[in-house]
Amino acid sequence: MSSNKKTGKVNYVWVLAGGYLLYLAAQLLFNVIRGTSDSPAVGIGGGVAFAAIGGWLLWREWSAYQYGAKHKDDPSTWSDEEPEEDSGEERHEGQ
Repeated sequence: MSSNKKTGKVNYVWVLAGGYLLYLAAQLLFNVIRGTSDSPAVGIGGGVAFAAIGGWLLWREWSAYQYGAKHKDDPSTWSDEEPEEDSGEERHEGQ
């Protein structure tokens, strides 16, 4: 059940993963710049890939945070649960 609907919920595991990927990208690229990398092509390629993925993860969670902050007064617009329909009638089980 995959949906592209924004939920307004931030998954902090993804935030940590994005931050760690950016850290790894910086380490790889700094090692290439310093000349201490055994394989500069892999260092550059990995650094760029890790930076792109880490940046995307952080951007995605930041967007979810902003959406949640904007709609915090109306949770039915971002909640994963279906909003309850109030028809004005009480439901009784067994009737």
